Amino acid sequence: MTRPLALIGWLFVVVDLIGAALLATSRGGDAATRGLGPGLGMALATLAAVAGVLLWLGRGPERGGLVVLGAILAAAPFAFGAAMTISRQGLGLIYPSLRERKRPMEPSPQYAYPDAAGREAALAIVMNDYAKLDSILRATPGPDLTARDERGVSLLGLATNAAIMDGGTMRDLDALKLLLAAGAKPRPDDLGPDRSLIEQVAGDRTERQTVALEWLLDAGLGPDTPTLDGQPVLFQPDLAPAAARLLLARGANRMARTTNGGRLDWSPVTYQADLRRWATALALLEGGVPVDHGTPAGSVLARVLRNSESRTTDQERADPAFQAFMAAVSR
Repeated sequence: MTRPLALIGWLFVVVDLIGAALLATSRGGDAATRGLGPGLGMALATLAAVAGVLLWLGRGPERGGLVVLGAILAAAPFAFGAAMTISRQGLGLIYPSLRERKRPMEPSPQYAYPDAAGREAALAIVMNDYAKLDSILRATPGPDLTARDERGVSLLGLATNAAIMDGGTMRDLDALKLLLAAGAKPRPDDLGPDRSLIEQVAGDRTERQTVALEWLLDAGLGPDTPTLDGQPVLFQPDLAPAAARLLLARGANRMARTTNGGRLDWSPVTYQADLRRWATALALLEGGVPVDHGTPAGSVLARVLRNSESRTTDQERADPAFQAFMAAVSR
């Protein structure tokens, strides 16, 4: 009985020694990993040596206990490694309370539009196959441009996301252009109940956002369409200067107010200045938006600027947009 166990034990000793050698000679990873490797390798080699001694001494009669102990000791690193591999928290195999909790994950979109043409169009948008999308839109029957998938996203919303996605190109605007040309009309909730269409295209991540905003405004999206939390879009935290100018040119309310945080006497200029988004604040100011709604005019902005003065860096002060804005409000 002890002979097979001894063979298994010696096999684990060899595996441990190989692992120790790899750890001791490893040069990969960061500095901390490189420093830890030799120490772990030495510990593993010592463990293998002790296990080997026990297995060697256990050859004699009535010394089977040493063989068992040596085999267990040699197999321990392998068992520990297996436990850590099988369970992301290795002790969770022993202590259920330590097991990793399953996090609810948002299901992958199925683009479950009610009509076959809509599902084909969605797939073409996702795959950036705009030639196929064009042929689908021209076919009879074409997709239902008012339909939504299981997330509440319309084809126009899907195309808007594709148009402005990070890492994309100007060609990714083609899906949005084709859908608008086919008669799709923008709706504030085209992106579903959790996102606002106008917020998605009024930000400053990519230049394609302003192009998409212009096309959607041309197609009927109102420049005063509120954000998801019901605030005027001019109070959007990442409002791009180009988007601000475009919205004002298309009739956005210059006297807009926000009800968030007791800032009823703030204007969009005050809000953007408080965020130190000087280029956007300047674009709004130049577009005719008042500095604030205080009495006297300018008193609220002056207070906001005084409160944020200590946070303004030298780099900001050297920004031409900051200098132009401060010159404008000082007049």
